[in-house]
Amino acid sequence: MAIDVDKLAYRYEELRSERTNWESTWRECAELFNPGRYRDDTETNAHRIPLVNPKLVSSKGILAMRSMASGMQGGMASPVRPWFRLVAKGDPQFIPDGVNAWLDRVTQVMTAVLHQSNFYNATHTLYSDIGTFGTGLLVETANEDGIYFHLVRCGEYVLDINGNDEVDTFFRRLYMTPRQILDRWESAPDLPDFIKRSRERKVMTTERYDVIHAVFPRTDFKPAKRLTAESKPFASVYYLPGGSSGHGTGKACILEEGGFDMFPAFAPRWDVSGSDVYGRSPAMDVLPDCKMLQAMTTTLRKTQHKIADPPLVADQSLRATGVKLIPGGLSFFDSTRTGTTPVAPIHQPEAAALQTVMTAIQEVEQNIDDGLYVDLFRLMLEDQRSRITATEINAKERERIVMLGPVVERLHKELFDPVIRRTFALMQEWGAMPTPPEGVDALDVDVSFESALAQAQRQVTTSNIEAGFAFIGQAAAAVPEILDIVDTDAMGRAYLDRINMPSSVIREESAVEEIREQRAQAAAQQQQMETMNQGVNQLVDATKAMENMSNTNISGQNALEALTGGLGNVL
Repeated sequence: MAIDVDKLAYRYEELRSERTNWESTWRECAELFNPGRYRDDTETNAHRIPLVNPKLVSSKGILAMRSMASGMQGGMASPVRPWFRLVAKGDPQFIPDGVNAWLDRVTQVMTAVLHQSNFYNATHTLYSDIGTFGTGLLVETANEDGIYFHLVRCGEYVLDINGNDEVDTFFRRLYMTPRQILDRWESAPDLPDFIKRSRERKVMTTERYDVIHAVFPRTDFKPAKRLTAESKPFASVYYLPGGSSGHGTGKACILEEGGFDMFPAFAPRWDVSGSDVYGRSPAMDVLPDCKMLQAMTTTLRKTQHKIADPPLVADQSLRATGVKLIPGGLSFFDSTRTGTTPVAPIHQPEAAALQTVMTAIQEVEQNIDDGLYVDLFRLMLEDQRSRITATEINAKERERIVMLGPVVERLHKELFDPVIRRTFALMQEWGAMPTPPEGVDALDVDVSFESALAQAQRQVTTSNIEAGFAFIGQAAAAVPEILDIVDTDAMGRAYLDRINMPSSVIREESAVEEIREQRAQAAAQQQQMETMNQGVNQLVDATKAMENMSNTNISGQNALEALTGGLGNVL
């Protein structure tokens, strides 16, 4: 079924209307925390506006957001350390041999693919978007050259959610010149004539036009044997909107229609209230503090300026000659006039007032740092402790990590897990996957995260296992039967799983059973050999005893003859 572009354009305008309440807050947060990352999609000169806020007098909000973004990258998905691995879901005894080793190999290949792409550069900026606006939008595409991630700026997109409160629809605005449009869609059948004729001009115009990219689930999707781009589960449509776009007919027209097997975008949110489409951010929580800081910093600078260069009052007699206040300046006045000061400050703040303002500013700055978790991330990024472990973080910053726990879980669900699953599917589609062993087709793959923050979240459970094992070990010295209540194999595997031990170094249950069976057989053979040796030793001892008896002389007879003779008399 063909896409109705007019209905699509109407839906876009509806979603823009729903987003209106957020726009003023986003704009304020961008000015104080993340200049340049907000673009109003109604602005026709958005590509020419300044990238910084000239009204800023304190960069504290920007620097704190930068620290938070760097800390999120180091704690969630660091490019210099493993942060995820693929594991087989289900009962380990039913997982075919070699699958875990293959999944470890796939993890290594996928890590290399992400390094070769712009994933880490894009996500670093995405963290600042989430921290500033509460929501971010990242689109993943692939071709023969590899995987690429498109980061869309706040204000240039609208989102919609399904019945499970999951983002499954986005529209984004591409503000493009005629040359850019022709480079991609010159052969589009409905391309307006005025765009086509732009190549005939001596100089191509730099005027820009709205191009809307819409991705949404198809309501009329029906699986087919031959799945074309136009009949995939998610539609992908580029179109020129009518009227305001400026093309001659005034009607909307489709430039390209395609599709995706999986939703190609990731819209992680910091915190969501109810069924809201867009999320709240920590920058919104400290926005009043950052506004106050701008006013307080302005007052501080004025006070400092007055102390260093106070307003002056001069004697009326100096009006004609003036006063040179530059270093080394020489001025003349009538020394016969007494009781007057030629030049004196008219208002000079006291140093105590300056200290009061500076103390108040430090308190406000600390509030901003607390709201953006700067102290926690600073601990993780400290140069002299670059090898800090999750255990150390958990011991020193447990309360802050617990507070950050819901954010970590939401990012796993809305960003990292979908990224890994889509990248996995794209690698299969483009033939970049290692050769799988038998039994992989029916395998359900899960993602396990082993970043610093993910490990810190699991440290609580590992400490429980350690405490339980220590208690059982101590109690077993007095009551050995207490060991019967603990499944040591399950305990060991649970502990190794929580510390993210690679599956390739953990033996399969079948291999463990085989080793134990071999050990039991070896022990049985050893016992049998010992029993046989004991019997042989007893036989040798008996033989020696008989020999000794035969060689013993008792009154002309040896002991054996005497014994047999005696036996003969008895018989």
